[in-house]
Amino acid sequence: MRALGTVYCGCMRTLGRGRSLARDGELSMVIERTTSRWIGVFVAVACLMVASAASAEGYAYDLAGELMSPYCPGRTVASCPSPQASELIQWIQVQEAGGASEEEVVEMLIERFGEEILGAPKAEGTGLLAYVIPVVGFVGGGGVAAVVIRRMVGQSDDDDDDDAGPPSTGGGASAPDAEPPAAGDDEFARRVEAELAARS
Repeated sequence: MRALGTVYCGCMRTLGRGRSLARDGELSMVIERTTSRWIGVFVAVACLMVASAASAEGYAYDLAGELMSPYCPGRTVASCPSPQASELIQWIQVQEAGGASEEEVVEMLIERFGEEILGAPKAEGTGLLAYVIPVVGFVGGGGVAAVVIRRMVGQSDDDDDDDAGPPSTGGGASAPDAEPPAAGDDEFARRVEAELAARS
């Protein structure tokens, strides 16, 4: 309180000298310094309030948001509207206030409700498979897809080299023994033009 009184008195002295400061052009500098000091104090107080609120909250609310509710299937304890879930959140808060660690509270809840209360299985034993199988499936599937695509691209390149002849007309299959005509064959070009003219 005394610090505020000192700041107030200092401001009043500054304002009392305002007329002489205004002539010298220093009034704006004094106001800027005073304003920046007050903003600094305000920001520091706000940061302290946020930090104290975060430390007061502890792990209870975070844990309630991570654990699955035994009362509402598919929901976390924090999002479950049942009164039993509210009681469970209060129980977690009481345990936290009593000095129990988060790990101890989780172990007590697992003993009471089983492993289903955990949102994700533990990464040990058979629970480790829940993490390994998707990664192996993704990598294996990507490898198979890469091999298939590579073979398809390689096959189409080979087909392009083999199909140097003209494309077949009509829906029938082309004769495998037929040899494509030479590039300088005028007779073939005339037949193609005649067929195209007949279709038009």
